Amino acid sequence: MMENVQLSIENQIKSMIVAKLGLDISPEEIHDDAPLFDVNDSGDGLDLDSVDALELAVGLKELFGIKPQSSEMSVFKNVRSIADTIRSQVGS
Repeated sequence: MMENVQLSIENQIKSMIVAKLGLDISPEEIHDDAPLFDVNDSGDGLDLDSVDALELAVGLKELFGIKPQSSEMSVFKNVRSIADTIRSQVGS
């Protein structure tokens, strides 16, 4: 049962991003390593802005009870980096 929780952190983050930001894509279309605030050479990435970052921070607090410090903005690089941070903070 625990491995399902472990695997779904990324999926929970993706669903929250799509819902919070009202994106016109499905959570499955967001790649774990695609940049959130940029677009990479392959055209992957959400190219979010600073307003989106605030919504993202609020969503993470609501969902996981964590609030990344502004000095940790690199946490928001991609879904994988957010999930790794959540795992290290919640100790799972």
